[in-house]
Amino acid sequence: MTRPTVVISLDLELSWGSFDLSYGDELLKMGRWTHDVGAPNLLRHLTRNGISATWAIVGAMMRRSLPDVSGLPDVRYPHFAKPWFSYIPKEGDEQTHPEWFGASLVEMIRKASPEQEIGFHSFSHVPFGERGMTRERAIAEYRHCAQIAKDLGIPKSSFVFPRNSVAYLEELRDAGFTCFRDVDRLPMRFSNGMLNSLSMIWADFAGSSPCMIEPSLKDGIVSIPGSLLIRYAAGWRKFIPDSSRLRRLRKGLEHVRLSRGVFHVWFHPENLYAEWPRVENVVARFLEELGVLVRNGDVRCLTMGRLAEEFQSHSTAKRKPHLPAACTPSAQVSSPAQSSRRAGSAISA
Repeated sequence: MTRPTVVISLDLELSWGSFDLSYGDELLKMGRWTHDVGAPNLLRHLTRNGISATWAIVGAMMRRSLPDVSGLPDVRYPHFAKPWFSYIPKEGDEQTHPEWFGASLVEMIRKASPEQEIGFHSFSHVPFGERGMTRERAIAEYRHCAQIAKDLGIPKSSFVFPRNSVAYLEELRDAGFTCFRDVDRLPMRFSNGMLNSLSMIWADFAGSSPCMIEPSLKDGIVSIPGSLLIRYAAGWRKFIPDSSRLRRLRKGLEHVRLSRGVFHVWFHPENLYAEWPRVENVVARFLEELGVLVRNGDVRCLTMGRLAEEFQSHSTAKRKPHLPAACTPSAQVSSPAQSSRRAGSAISA
């Protein structure tokens, strides 16, 4: 079982995250706020408390403007029949449209101390597991992410699927990525998706303890399930008491401290926008308390990439055959008589 470990993964999307669901002025305003205020504030909370996180960023927004996407295989979903890039400003850049592009944010995160991990949240935020997606588009998305990683000099390690819609894992592995965030682990998972949603909503209102997770291997790539999503405070979610949100986070910290394993918290920096600064205050308090535990040595905080690297290292060590003691450099030198007796025993075994 993994040492007491906290992982924080952040889905940084700006306006890419939900333009296919509800495009409008409010979405663009939220994207601009996240670029100018939300993400920088969150980074300051992390660095002030000595916490590293995985920032899973939409690849297209890592650029200062939209790269050439003419070669991307088309994708059409039942809920969004338009061409995928219909709303993205083709001639815009980060200066004119910070709600879509955030190259300066990437650079800010790269320079932060302690070191933050930059992962990928796909290239253009297409839902991979929904009807309308194709294998050809998935491979193209992975290739675009890999090219951006090469251009920016960042590792191809962590991948977070848009809306946690996991699919095409073998292709993700073949593209060179080492781990992905899997769906949340729940105390009880129903075959009915609505029942799962209701149970998660109830857990938020009740402030119940989240599940601890362990990494595993799926299709040759490390799976790191989530433990707890911090929901934003819009719509019905604004009625979730801040005390319940913080209670769940504190229970997770206490659980991982006492029981070991991994407590994987995730959310979108955009989620801090609604009724600001409510959720930001909750997150800030959580990071302060986590920072104290890390400094005291009660828990450690790892990025997804570091956890996957550790898991793979331990798995490799377990698979290696153990050499006989007499073959190891630390083996004691035996007398001829002892060697003879051991050789005889080995022959007769």
